[in-house]
Amino acid sequence: MAGYLEFFKRQVVLVHVSGIPVRADYRWFFVFVLMSAITAGSINSLVGNFAGSFLLGLVTTFLFFVSIFLHEFAHAMVAKMEKLEVVEIVLHPFGGLTRFRHEPETPRAEFRIAVAGPAASFIVAVIFVLLMAAANAGGVDILAILLFLLALLNFLIAVFNMLPGYPLDGGRVLRAHLWRSGKDLNEATILTGRCGQVIGVGLIVLGIFIVIARAEFFTGFWAMLAGLFLYDSAKGIIREVRELEQRLVDDVMKLPFALEPDTKLQYFIDEILPLHRRTVFPVAKDRQLYGIFMLEDMKAVAREDWHLTAIRQIMLPIAPDHFVDTGTQLADARELMRMNGIGSVGVIDSEGKLVGFLQGGKTKGKK
Repeated sequence: MAGYLEFFKRQVVLVHVSGIPVRADYRWFFVFVLMSAITAGSINSLVGNFAGSFLLGLVTTFLFFVSIFLHEFAHAMVAKMEKLEVVEIVLHPFGGLTRFRHEPETPRAEFRIAVAGPAASFIVAVIFVLLMAAANAGGVDILAILLFLLALLNFLIAVFNMLPGYPLDGGRVLRAHLWRSGKDLNEATILTGRCGQVIGVGLIVLGIFIVIARAEFFTGFWAMLAGLFLYDSAKGIIREVRELEQRLVDDVMKLPFALEPDTKLQYFIDEILPLHRRTVFPVAKDRQLYGIFMLEDMKAVAREDWHLTAIRQIMLPIAPDHFVDTGTQLADARELMRMNGIGSVGVIDSEGKLVGFLQGGKTKGKK
């Protein structure tokens, strides 16, 4: 049984958009066909031909998942504006998910990325309403019904996603607010994850009520499934944060490649950079950390002076927020990397020697 479940969770790439892979697992294909059949059944009395009804159902379901993709793509585009690397967009039976290489660096970025999806869904809902009005004016009743369904679904997606529970977009907005108010990002994630679990339980209870009180099995069943999915997702996120809090920098740090303070910029460009494509380097001699060199600092030096200028002349002198000790929790190191303006930290041992280096995402410049 477990083997079958794992099989249906396997993902395939549907398409690449702006360099972002869009994936779906095998469960999504089942839901796609199921939704098409249900839509076909609901309009068959008007069409009078099941083949034609099923074709309309396929097109409607396709447009629905295109809407889901546009919701996630809006997240991705704003994330790129905020200098986050988008790993993938995943379509699943209950919607979609956009994965990033790392968390946003500021509450403002988190807020903007979160609201982009519901805003896109609202806009798509308005577009379908306008198309529905045009279909009504043209007397195409079946098309008007399907366009109304798509408008309603997009509106509900926007509203549902603004509920304040992580991983819903409203949960990310709440997390941004808590983060901006001074709470640690991990603590804010756990709190909003708990809210997500509460919302998930609420959906399960609502689904049971619909089945018992209204005898609408299909609607209640999907409400319960959505609640279980949301609860499980929130639980997984909380677990990931808890595990992250237990990890140490020793587990993930890389062996440092350090520049010597007296290295000339011209030599660095010609001999070192082609072999070590990075934007931030520790500066050390005999494993003694002297400072941090950022590639962007070379902009202040004229090209003709590169052969005369040493790394020590433009590096950032070492400061307390540029390094951590071995045994430091990874979560604390990542927070320091987010706050120090360089997105990186050196790791030193008990003797003060450089033994590792951590580099995160792109930074917004020095403090």
